Amino acid sequence: MLVDLMTNAIDQGYLDAAKRRAESAALPPPAVNRSARTTTVMVAAVLALAGTLFATAAVATHRGAAAAKRGRDQLVQQIHQQTANSDQLQQQLSDLQVQVKNARDAALSASGKGDALRTEISQLEVATGTEAVEGPGADVTLDNAKNATNDANSLGTIYDRDIQAVVDALFADGAEAIAVNGQRLTTRTAIREAGDAILVDYRPLAPPYVIAAIGPPDLADTFLASQTGTLYQNWRQVYGLGFTVEGSGRLTLPSAADQVVHYAQPLESP
Repeated sequence: MLVDLMTNAIDQGYLDAAKRRAESAALPPPAVNRSARTTTVMVAAVLALAGTLFATAAVATHRGAAAAKRGRDQLVQQIHQQTANSDQLQQQLSDLQVQVKNARDAALSASGKGDALRTEISQLEVATGTEAVEGPGADVTLDNAKNATNDANSLGTIYDRDIQAVVDALFADGAEAIAVNGQRLTTRTAIREAGDAILVDYRPLAPPYVIAAIGPPDLADTFLASQTGTLYQNWRQVYGLGFTVEGSGRLTLPSAADQVVHYAQPLESP
């Protein structure tokens, strides 16, 4: 026993554990999964590239929107400036027309024949819209519904055809002179759309659209009882369109602008 104890001084269990540790230290380190590492690097690179692209797109979109807004604001400013210039020129034209009319009437009043001609010219000017007029009539106001959209098929939006329908109905009911937002109508007036704007003789108008008509004293009642008046009363209830009709004992309509005078030539006798 003493010999065995001296020969095997270390317990067998400890000896086995020491051998296992020595064998583990002698083994090569585990191999790294290069494929997994490569995939991780590629995913990180793709995410970084996507982030860069998104950031670049966001900056470009913001800059583009800002540039578009600046361009739109400049265009609106130019429109307002040109409209103001046009209004000023129109006022000058009206003043000159009054001076020409006064000089013409003074010259024609010098003789009986000239005075008769002056009366005939005045009547023609009223009919053609080149003379300002006043008298009883009605004001018809059209406006978009509060929830109207810019959709071309929106039932709550006023279009050029709506103004045309009301103007035609007023003339049919006895109106002698009509103006839309102060723009006098003539036999050559065009009412049409350009984008979201309604043009009357190429002048853009903004809602509400006030259609002033001079005619019989009961023009408002006659128009409301007409087919067109009844239709727009129904559309006011169904679609929320702005539609009002008011009679007036005294309306003043301006003369039409930019009237080109054409002269008729008598036919030669056969």
